[in-house]
Amino acid sequence: MSFQDIEAGLAHPVRTHPSLNPQSREDVAFLELQSSLSLQVFKMNANVQGILKLVDQLGTAKDSATLRKSLHDLTDTTRAMAKRGSDDLKKLSALQTHLPNQKTALQKTSHDLEMSLVAFQRAQQVSAERQRTVVQGVRMAVDDAPLVDDADPAPEQRQAQLLQQQLSPHELAYQESLIQEREQEIREIETGIHELAEIFHDLGTLVHQQGGMLDNIESNISSVAVDVESGADELRSASDYQRKAGRRAACLMIILVIVTAVVLLAILS
Repeated sequence: MSFQDIEAGLAHPVRTHPSLNPQSREDVAFLELQSSLSLQVFKMNANVQGILKLVDQLGTAKDSATLRKSLHDLTDTTRAMAKRGSDDLKKLSALQTHLPNQKTALQKTSHDLEMSLVAFQRAQQVSAERQRTVVQGVRMAVDDAPLVDDADPAPEQRQAQLLQQQLSPHELAYQESLIQEREQEIREIETGIHELAEIFHDLGTLVHQQGGMLDNIESNISSVAVDVESGADELRSASDYQRKAGRRAACLMIILVIVTAVVLLAILS
């Protein structure tokens, strides 16, 4: 199945593991919502990679109205998916309160979503910083300010040098007319970053509530490890005892054969 199929909503129904064998409507609802949320996380991760690729082209010869619209639309789409993912995770957490057997599944899904949101947050920050650099570089290039020939120029100076080398005066003037549009885009990105911070706060509350689960899981894992080690010691002791018992039985058998042979010889003689 291709990524286009997934985007078109043609994903195959998720096949649950036979061991799960859901017996209630709550189990079925939990697994369906978990599958939907996992698909959202997959799409968000793909969108983040697409955002970073588009950001790399800002302020270059490939920069265009089409590219900026694609970046804007992709960022908005991913932002909406982040909000929906947060809401779905809350619903999943509510369902899990009645499904103790799904604790680990909820923890994994929560972790995957959090990592995806962190990546999106970083992508937005990179996008906003790149937009600022492009705006300042355009202003420096249009003003034709003297650029310092430094071995390590500031990002704005490097951007201005790049624009002067790649764009004609007419194209530079056009870029200058887009400064307000770029600044508006920066403000929208910053608003999105603040909204995502609120989502992280909500996730933090869920993670805190689930903290007891992690402690219990770690405790159970430790207990299992201790039990396994104790069981291994008992098996080794039983094996040693069995070997010793076997040797004693063999000795008794030899002695019995010798005694029987002596008795038979005495009788026959």
